[in-house]
Amino acid sequence: MMPQLQKVLRTVCAAAAVALIVGACSSGGSSGSTAASSQPGGSPIKIGAICSCSGALSAEGTALAYKAWVETTNAAGGINGHPVQLTLDDDAGNPGKSTTFAHSLVSKHVLAIVDITNNDETWASYVASAHIPVIGAGTSTTPMYTNPDFYSEGQTEDALFPSVIESAKAAGATNLGLIYCAEAVQCQEGIAPLKAIGQKLGLPVAYAGEVAATAPNYTAQCLAARQKNVKALFVADVTFVAEKVAADCAQQGYHPIYVVDGEILSDGFRTAPGIKDNLISPSPNLPYIADAPAVTAMNAALDRYAPGLRTSTTKYTEFASEGWVSGLLFGAAAKAGQLGAGGSTPTSEQLVKGLTALHGETLGGMAPPLTFVSGKANPVDCWFVTALKNGVYSTPNGLKPSCVNNG
Repeated sequence: MMPQLQKVLRTVCAAAAVALIVGACSSGGSSGSTAASSQPGGSPIKIGAICSCSGALSAEGTALAYKAWVETTNAAGGINGHPVQLTLDDDAGNPGKSTTFAHSLVSKHVLAIVDITNNDETWASYVASAHIPVIGAGTSTTPMYTNPDFYSEGQTEDALFPSVIESAKAAGATNLGLIYCAEAVQCQEGIAPLKAIGQKLGLPVAYAGEVAATAPNYTAQCLAARQKNVKALFVADVTFVAEKVAADCAQQGYHPIYVVDGEILSDGFRTAPGIKDNLISPSPNLPYIADAPAVTAMNAALDRYAPGLRTSTTKYTEFASEGWVSGLLFGAAAKAGQLGAGGSTPTSEQLVKGLTALHGETLGGMAPPLTFVSGKANPVDCWFVTALKNGVYSTPNGLKPSCVNNG
């Protein structure tokens, strides 16, 4: 099974005490917060969200973007005349709290749960037994591609390593090196599957070295990768570690192509030595830096309903974009399933009917094609590519996603 890489990276942040780069969740993301408009007159559409909105690696940006979607939807009259009512619970990265919140939300008769936590495995079976669908606002957990009751808004983690390999190849690399975290054994466990996928897809992994987030420098790893003539270096760690690796390698005159998971992209990369010059990255959804009408619409809503979010380099990232796209997925499913139409009471059954009616849905271009089949797991094995050259972000493939070649 593919290691839960992003889950590991968030755990690593806690272990490495990287509160240097993230802030605590604001009161707007605290347990039990709600957002609803008085404009629509129908019975409320109750949505629950479980978020790791505080802790070592806060998902507050994701939650703020989702709440902006709720406010935007209600300002436009809600869904079929029903206001969206959001209850947002912050588990602070604690599995026990996450499970407690899941039970609480079921007792409140929410018709869907928005997944903004890495602790979803602790409550997945319980929520499934209550027949409540889970819609992703993040894609880095196993249930998102193995559990039929989970519906991801973007590329799922099973496709992460293939997307890294294919992105590096497209950037001109002839081999790949891996820099992985030292704080969790799961990071090391990713070496074998990455090598196997690299071999299968024609990009051998020539070097693998671990780094500790608290290390004074990464000079030794840079020199070792250069000695192996590594052309592209996949940094499987958090944003500030990727920046530090690139800076240390640049000091040694080593300038490989850098590859990172799109979920750690940051505006800070634009000015970071080394990495700002040659970066390629697969992203679960259309990159937040893309020049596209759908991104413009998202940004306008964020500026209105989440003021200050887009000026934060730690909150306005791909994670925030995933929150917005999760809302778009809910809206598309609500439309397809006629959620609460004709004055009827909105139900989970209507929502699931709508989700499983979606075939190749791209949510206005913000998502790779989404198709959900009832009773089956629904991995999403397509992604979008972001490049960074000389401090300028771009989408080299335009607005088209790339996909795993299963042939």
